[in-house]
Amino acid sequence: MMGYNTLLGSHYDKYLVDYKEFSTRFDPKVFFLPEGLIATRMSCGGFPGPGVEHHLLANPMKDLIHTSASGHSQKMFSHFKEKFQRQYSDDMEHEKREHAFLHNLRYVHSKNRAGLSFSLALNSLSDRTISELATMRGRRSKTLNNGLPFPSKLYEGVKVPESLDWRLYGAVTPVKDQAICGSCWSFATTGAVEGALFLKVKQN
Repeated sequence: MMGYNTLLGSHYDKYLVDYKEFSTRFDPKVFFLPEGLIATRMSCGGFPGPGVEHHLLANPMKDLIHTSASGHSQKMFSHFKEKFQRQYSDDMEHEKREHAFLHNLRYVHSKNRAGLSFSLALNSLSDRTISELATMRGRRSKTLNNGLPFPSKLYEGVKVPESLDWRLYGAVTPVKDQAICGSCWSFATTGAVEGALFLKVKQN
């Protein structure tokens, strides 16, 4: 074959593949679903299409091997700076932000490959460090705040759905972006109040 080594990266070259064994017969069980896996919960996705991330999504290992300035992650960082109009003070800050961005990028992709019930995506905070994000969320202390434990015994035996998106019912408004303002407590309060008000008015 003529082409590229997409796993380890290479120039355009000729490859010879020798097969020691070949058979036209195969076990039909290879098409069966794994035991205990419910077919309705499986979700199939197409091959990553055009876009800045499609190379990394198609071959995650390639990013770990090719770390040059022309790598796919570096191109994504350039796209990120352009999209969110980032301008850094000097080369040192640029290097710090790029390092944080690549760390968050790999974290997002690793979580999305784990098959969890949720998915992550990059946003305007993708060039921030963990400590910076913690400060922006208002988490400045690890000491206890004397909060009461959740009364789980009151809800024993209650059957609840696996998931419920209250946005579909109009109970809550879309997620807000508080930027660097330490007002998470007010957003949480208004979210709880608007949800409670919706349930009360809706039931009446």
